[in-house]
Amino acid sequence: MKNITLLSALLFFILPAYSQNGKHVSEEQEIKKLSIDWMMAAMSRDEKILNKIVAPEFKLGGTDLDKPGLSREIWMKNTMDNLKIDSINYIKIQVELIGNVAIVQSRFYWSVSFREMPAKKDSMNLVDTWIKRDHGWQVVSRIVME
Repeated sequence: MKNITLLSALLFFILPAYSQNGKHVSEEQEIKKLSIDWMMAAMSRDEKILNKIVAPEFKLGGTDLDKPGLSREIWMKNTMDNLKIDSINYIKIQVELIGNVAIVQSRFYWSVSFREMPAKKDSMNLVDTWIKRDHGWQVVSRIVME
């Protein structure tokens, strides 16, 4: 009887942690997939997917606090009209989940041209902030690290 009680107590504490860890890994994979979907939608100028993934309050900024970030409106206009993305790739991506918030740190490569300028191949470090809402995850911020 002691063994059954001990086993029950262990399962009571272990199973919820195992379940949470599985959920945690699943959400990390979802965020990684959404990050790739976001960049693929930007490359193909898929406005429907971008509107689903990119939150209304989205801001694109850098590490210079004296320069204001770009609003979602300006980012979308540039993405839809002015950027031509030839290729993209996440070199490394790491997701940290904190409740309904995900912080994504990544090393990102792309070949891109702005307006009629020649294509530029570039890699950069990014920090994206995602929020889980009733209808799913949305990115609210991207910081480009210099």
